Amino acid sequence: MKVHGLAVLLLAGTGLAASAPEQVHVSLGVTNDVLTVEWVTQQDGGSSIIEWGETTSLGQKGAGDSRAFTQDQGRTWYTHVAAMTGLKENTRYYYKVGDSVNGMSATFNVMNKRKPAPGQPYKHILFGDMGASCAFTLCEACTQSSYHCDAAVCATNRTNVGLIAETDADMFLHVGDFAYNLDTSDGTVGDYFFRNIEQVAAYTPYMISHGNHEDGATALAHFMENFRLMPSNAIPPLYTTTNGATTNSMYFSWDHGLVHYIAMSTELWFGITDGNTTLDTFIAWVKDDLDKANKNRANVPWIVMHGHRSIYCSCDGDCHDDAYTVRETMEPILFDYGVDFFINGHEHNYERMWPTYQNMSDQSNMDPKATIYVVTGAAGSPEMHEPFTYPQPSWSAFRSNSFCYTRMYVYNATHIHWQQVQTDPTEFPGSDYGRVIDDTWIVQHNHGPFNATLAPKAKPTSCPEGLCQSHDHWRPLLGLDDGSGRPTHALIAEFREKHGDDAWREKLAGLLKTVQGKGTRWEDVREDGNSDGAWAYPKGYSWRHSKS
Repeated sequence: MKVHGLAVLLLAGTGLAASAPEQVHVSLGVTNDVLTVEWVTQQDGGSSIIEWGETTSLGQKGAGDSRAFTQDQGRTWYTHVAAMTGLKENTRYYYKVGDSVNGMSATFNVMNKRKPAPGQPYKHILFGDMGASCAFTLCEACTQSSYHCDAAVCATNRTNVGLIAETDADMFLHVGDFAYNLDTSDGTVGDYFFRNIEQVAAYTPYMISHGNHEDGATALAHFMENFRLMPSNAIPPLYTTTNGATTNSMYFSWDHGLVHYIAMSTELWFGITDGNTTLDTFIAWVKDDLDKANKNRANVPWIVMHGHRSIYCSCDGDCHDDAYTVRETMEPILFDYGVDFFINGHEHNYERMWPTYQNMSDQSNMDPKATIYVVTGAAGSPEMHEPFTYPQPSWSAFRSNSFCYTRMYVYNATHIHWQQVQTDPTEFPGSDYGRVIDDTWIVQHNHGPFNATLAPKAKPTSCPEGLCQSHDHWRPLLGLDDGSGRPTHALIAEFREKHGDDAWREKLAGLLKTVQGKGTRWEDVREDGNSDGAWAYPKGYSWRHSKS
């Protein structure tokens, strides 16, 4: 049921005036001495302002801008953006935002470009696909039954685990799919999402890339307006939605410490455009950006590109045709410019690949000879877990279909420490929440374009024992394990051969009913045929790869 004006009613229990500044989030600025803040009010406030300083006395003031959002039925609300300028690096600033009509927000604080002590790393937190409900990675108190999981809710359970515990992070990166969805119930679900993340996003820069759940006309307008604070350097600089022209956040780049980040929208491959920003404009822009980044590698050696859909993955049918569509264009670019990592969400699981090129890999993270691809799309959403219905190939180092997020510790020009943190309250004991499930180092002494003659040559096979791990929490629920140690896909193929496809579909339906009855859900992969992925070809399946 849609309730118009719900956002105003929801503020009644927060202690804020009905139009007080809310949904505060901060991003890195276009230069190292700038941080940008965005917030929302439910009524027009005239001239937006930001006040900031090195103490709670603040002392500096700047003007912001305000834009009406008119695409939700039955209400108009306002986004505001303002910048703190002239900031010193490695300095904490206090700030508040607002206007003369709606009043001022609470005072928040944020560190500008922390300089780690000698021997200590930068800490970047990476994740994708987090809803307003089911935001299990945000904190242990978030549930499937409520959109409401703000700081007050999170305080009712442990606060030393989950994203809310990452108070020493230098940056959060959310690689697409927000709220589920930003425009649902006339945008009030989006309101919940931004209220929920304020407890982290108002204190640490919250960077983003665009996902497929932001594809619809109104959802895309929400995305562009709510994230118009991003330090975009896109060409063209503006993107036009149904709400008008605003900052182009379809692709842009920034530096943080030793890492050059490039945000991209994989939806450009699937028909999303305003007629000016296209796949062609992105390709031209990204090649120019990567050329500049390579010339600056003496100062910023690591390059991380991120988007939403996969280029490599092995969970289901998304990893075949759709991944190949993006891979065919992007893999040669990532290789030729020496991009160290490609990070994405979309699959509601975690999978870290070995350095991979044209479907071939080296099972080593020492001086990678190709890009490392990572799926980290399991922050928690109403679509819930995603089963592994493809066999794990040799280029997949680690995969798990539990809810989780990534810590990336950047120590220096050569060493990155990578961890995956489980945050799954559905199928696991509470003691497992916050447990590190994947822990590895990536060492690169030779940043720069990769060399085709040195590229990985190992052709894809089944996962070599001891070199890759697959934690398939869907497997025990199938009831097919016979103690033989055979992989899941072999057990399913045998079941289908013996009992037929109708029996397999009936088993899937029963499985979904069983787990939903326990209060948790798995994605219904029958909807897109993904449960038939590799199992339809048990004797002759092969992975597609880019053309050389």
